[in-house]
Amino acid sequence: LAAVTLEKLPELGGWLARRPLIALENAADWERVIEVLVWFRGHPRSGLYLRQLDIADVDTKFIEGRKPLLAELLDIVLTPEALDRRAVRNFEARYGLASKPVQVRFRILDERLAIQGLTDLAVPAREFAGLDLPVERVFITENEINGLAFPDVPGSLVIFGLGYGLERLSEVRWLHRRALHYWGDIDTYGFHILDRLRVLFPDVQSLLMDRDTLLEHAPLWVRESNAYDGELPRLNSAERALYDDLRHNRLGERVRLEQERIPYGWLERALGLCAP
Repeated sequence: LAAVTLEKLPELGGWLARRPLIALENAADWERVIEVLVWFRGHPRSGLYLRQLDIADVDTKFIEGRKPLLAELLDIVLTPEALDRRAVRNFEARYGLASKPVQVRFRILDERLAIQGLTDLAVPAREFAGLDLPVERVFITENEINGLAFPDVPGSLVIFGLGYGLERLSEVRWLHRRALHYWGDIDTYGFHILDRLRVLFPDVQSLLMDRDTLLEHAPLWVRESNAYDGELPRLNSAERALYDDLRHNRLGERVRLEQERIPYGWLERALGLCAP
């Protein structure tokens, strides 16, 4: 195994001296492991999908099943320029492969603005960034069913299902020219997400994340499993006061009002208040 390895990848000599048993455990597949390493060295930052790699006697599942071993070896074999060291846990990103496109799911809430008759779409984030849709307002909500059930609103669309994947919207420049509203759970993490969203879009307004909505629906409260307790400097004064009450348990133990528990009529009235 050492002879085969050092002939093609002499830089792995030190690794073999430290980890001989690992090489022995993979002896039956070792020559194919070497071929994968040689391919990556010859095709730095290829931008291909794993499915597209054309390596003799190596299929996609061979690589997928050995990512930890290959990652350990590729970090030695590849030059610093061929690595994205920020991508610690993402094999494809770290070694210059293409990843499954991140999707943005949205509904156009005004049929007059439908795209070829379509109002409910999921598209790659890069394509969404290029749409520059002729809407006036954009609502962002975490819950998928809330997005699907969101009522028709003239000149508007709703983005949903992002959760903590807000970075998907970071390149959508046209959102800066729209009125943005974020509707999340009334709990510590709901305000945490709102605070993070304001890093990208400082003018985004919260929707149904106020004290009146919370107190009006007290019978529907549940307990937040793992509360957030950090400082959130981008909240306005009313939001910060409610967040402080929640994180310090002034209204009860780990109070949480999930957005899907709020009655539909309450949402419709709130949207009427938002209308120009």
